[in-house]
Amino acid sequence: MKLCEMSELRETGARLVTIVEALVCTIIVAWSLSAGEPIIGISAVLLVAAPIGFALQRRADGIARLSIAVSLPLLGGLLLALARTTGWLIDMHMVFFAFLAVLVVMACWRVVVAATLTIALHHFLLNVTVPAYVFPEGGDLGRVLFHAVVVLVEAGVLIVLCRRFETLVRGLTAARAAQEAVDAERNAEREAVSAEQRVVLTALSNRLRALSSGDLASQLTTPFPGDYEAARTMLNQSCTELDQLVGAVAQTAVKVAHGAHELREASTNLASKTEEQSAAIESVTRTARTMVQDIETDANLWAATRSTAIEAKSDADDGSADIAGAAEAMTRIEASSAKIGEMIAFIDDIAFQTNLLALNAGVEAARAGESGKGFAVVAGEVRELAQRSAQSANAIKQLVANSKDEVAVGVARVQHLTNLLATLVARFSDIAGQVDRITSGSQATLDAVRQINAAMTMLDQAMQQNAAMAEQTSAAAVELLRGASDLDSQVAPFRHDHSRTTTPPERRAA
Repeated sequence: MKLCEMSELRETGARLVTIVEALVCTIIVAWSLSAGEPIIGISAVLLVAAPIGFALQRRADGIARLSIAVSLPLLGGLLLALARTTGWLIDMHMVFFAFLAVLVVMACWRVVVAATLTIALHHFLLNVTVPAYVFPEGGDLGRVLFHAVVVLVEAGVLIVLCRRFETLVRGLTAARAAQEAVDAERNAEREAVSAEQRVVLTALSNRLRALSSGDLASQLTTPFPGDYEAARTMLNQSCTELDQLVGAVAQTAVKVAHGAHELREASTNLASKTEEQSAAIESVTRTARTMVQDIETDANLWAATRSTAIEAKSDADDGSADIAGAAEAMTRIEASSAKIGEMIAFIDDIAFQTNLLALNAGVEAARAGESGKGFAVVAGEVRELAQRSAQSANAIKQLVANSKDEVAVGVARVQHLTNLLATLVARFSDIAGQVDRITSGSQATLDAVRQINAAMTMLDQAMQQNAAMAEQTSAAAVELLRGASDLDSQVAPFRHDHSRTTTPPERRAA
């Protein structure tokens, strides 16, 4: 059994006062040795021997407290004896009041009374026997009585404090005891509650152990004590709902596995068909791309043909203009030939007239005789020249006539060529217009085929995306099937009541 607070407090106070006595004894021994009075030092050691022995034994009973109460004031008397030759004798009386106050730490009014009586007897006996150890002027009963009154007043106050302190400590001890009684009662109640809790925990542990092994169908049939019955009911209800939930999860896992299997097959078929369609669309896309290239090539050829036709038309136009100019030149040549004919006829007429003149001159020269021979020679030469001129004019006339005929034929042919070139130019214009229309149509066809190619490319990309999504869907279906299989394997260890409905209960309102 533990010591009460008062005993512990007094034991602690006794040790503290013993420490103070030991310090004071040390001071006295040192002082006595320095003053040459070892008897006082020995007396101090003898006084503190008993208190130190009790302190080492951890004793704080009445005898131990009484030895402390007597020895501490006597140590003050030894200090008075050492101070008698120093002039501090009167001042040294203060240690008694200090020592008396120190004794209060033991919380015992009897100690204060014993110390007070010891101080009173010390002063009275020394004042009678050895007054120099009390007052420097010798014995003085009035002073002794005055000191006694002061000590009694201090002792009275200290006794009251000790009594109140004892009352307080004893009250605290009683309160502690009452609290311990209450605690004991509460401990008893807690033990009873613990016993009930052990029963409940045992049943719950058994049920939870069965639940951890997968048993969902069993119930707690033994009623729980007190308020724990509600916990048993709630646990049974929770297990029932969990049983229904696990059954529903098992069926759902089967349905999910079946649906995932069908989804995987559908995704596989869709992926296969999508791949086939993607391959067909890719083939059509390549064909459309080839058509675009061919149409672009044809369009480029038609554009080149159109440029060639336009250039040919331009060249034909230029040639027609040149041929028209040639026809006009031939016409002018024909007109010049006619004028040359006229001039040749005029020259022929001149040659004829000259010949007549030459004949007349020859006749006249013949008439003149000798004087006209020279003139006759000239006339002969002139006639011969006239004849040559006439022959030349006839030859030139014949050549001009032939040239005129050839020029006429050339003019006719040039005119025919002009008409032919005009017809050719018109046809080239028609060809250029048709080539232009074909080129425009080819460009429109090319744009349409390009749009078709772009649409097929987008469709190909969409089909590829669909194929990728089909593969993702198939992979998700496989994962779902694997999850359903895992869920089924996780639910399989639970043993639940198949006779109950597997529809999970509705959530209660919060």
